[in-house]
Amino acid sequence: MKSLVVRLGLLLLIVAFGLGQFGGCSCIPSCTPIPKVVLIDDAHNNENNFDGYGFDAFYGKLKTTLQDMGYTVNRASTAGFSPSISVYGIVILPAPFDAYTSSETQALVDFVRAGGKLIILGEWGGYGDSANANLNAISTALGAGITFNNNTVYDDTNNYNSTSYWPLITNFVSHPTTNGLNTLAYLAGCSLTVQSPGTPVAYSSGSAYTRVNLLRDSGGNGAGIGMKSPDTKERVTSIVVAAVAQVGSGKLIAIGDTNIFGNDVYYHQTDFIDLYNNKKFLQNIVNW
Repeated sequence: MKSLVVRLGLLLLIVAFGLGQFGGCSCIPSCTPIPKVVLIDDAHNNENNFDGYGFDAFYGKLKTTLQDMGYTVNRASTAGFSPSISVYGIVILPAPFDAYTSSETQALVDFVRAGGKLIILGEWGGYGDSANANLNAISTALGAGITFNNNTVYDDTNNYNSTSYWPLITNFVSHPTTNGLNTLAYLAGCSLTVQSPGTPVAYSSGSAYTRVNLLRDSGGNGAGIGMKSPDTKERVTSIVVAAVAQVGSGKLIAIGDTNIFGNDVYYHQTDFIDLYNNKKFLQNIVNW
């Protein structure tokens, strides 16, 4: 009996040692760490968002922030758009005006389900209707329950730089992505519609509202930000501006603003990523 107990004890020690060797990961016996490499998509006409300023001028501080967190940052235009979990841990899609192919969409789905983190950034109103549609197609393929709306969030009372389409966000759901957040600057973004398994994590203030159907000229071009049809003002009690979803072993983060982690290329004031808690929001997302 004593020898049996000894043998059982040795067996337990061997199992415990094996678990320790794998760091307690859930994919024993074959467990590989998530790569600390980020892929930022700039290969699907994303440059339209940057108003001709170029990637580095628009997202230079986003890149630096990720590098300061220990990540290598690749651009799809130079590294190729191959979102594989064997290469990348995070993929960021900033308002793509060109649609993803079926194979690219499936690669994104496989990436997230295998444990990758996908950050998708939408746009405001009619300016971003095609970009939002392309992101919605990815969300649908993932079954994430998150939809970007073709509108713009306004707040005449709580806003940055006295600009109504730059609302301040102060209502947060308790979640790892919102830890320590007090205020975000939302720089011309849309609202989100969220259903299970998606979860809202940030809302606009009670004084916010949305407008839809951007006025267009005779050629069908957008007339410009802030120029909205007067009959489309929508008061909504709970305007979602950011949401998350867990899909398979991975995570999706959706934000209706592609400027929130960008540089200020428009007025050369404080860079958008440095406003309020915008950078901390990015860091929380990366660490989640």
